[in-house]
Amino acid sequence: MFDQYSVIFDMDGVLADTSPIHFDSWVKIANEMGYRFRKEFFEKTFGQQSPTIVRKLVGRGIDQELVEKWAALKEQYYREMVKDKLKPLPGVKRIIQELKSYGFKLAVGSSGPRENVELLINTLQLKEDFDVLITAAEVKNGKPSPDVFLISAKKLKTEPKNCLVIEDAPVGIEAANRAGMKSIALTTTHRKNELLNADLIVKNLSKVSLQDIMLLLNIVQK
Repeated sequence: MFDQYSVIFDMDGVLADTSPIHFDSWVKIANEMGYRFRKEFFEKTFGQQSPTIVRKLVGRGIDQELVEKWAALKEQYYREMVKDKLKPLPGVKRIIQELKSYGFKLAVGSSGPRENVELLINTLQLKEDFDVLITAAEVKNGKPSPDVFLISAKKLKTEPKNCLVIEDAPVGIEAANRAGMKSIALTTTHRKNELLNADLIVKNLSKVSLQDIMLLLNIVQK
């Protein structure tokens, strides 16, 4: 019914609360690198691509090849830690099924590696529900650049103005705004006052109805 509209989901903090495990894996790799990884730094950078975070942690004096190696090892540690602990956040499966039943096209637009995305959606049994998966592998410029969402829209064959993004991080909300898309922010990993640029702010997807999404996208049922 609404196949000209799309909803793009971020992954971490939207489909599942993976942030504690991401933090633990960052602490592990940072210790091996000889750096201290603080909670405040984690909260500021969560949602960005891992090589970008490593670069911010170590500064300019480290070779990019080593930065990429550390970032990949961090994600390997994350996958090892998270594989038995994944479960969907409240409302995730319900809203996805409602959107699918009305013909919305769905995508995951994540800053994470493809391996992380596939591990999560396979474990949560959501793989068949998404039409498109866009990960760090397909995106040159990470959030807050709008690239991940614009690429998602192109793959979904949907105009950006007809796309809605569901995010949990300020950089993701900024990326959605720069893409010309509506946004819903979840307060999974950030406080409400950090997400004020979103069109709607809620605790989790159990607080979001199909009607909320239709209103944000200016969909009028006939």
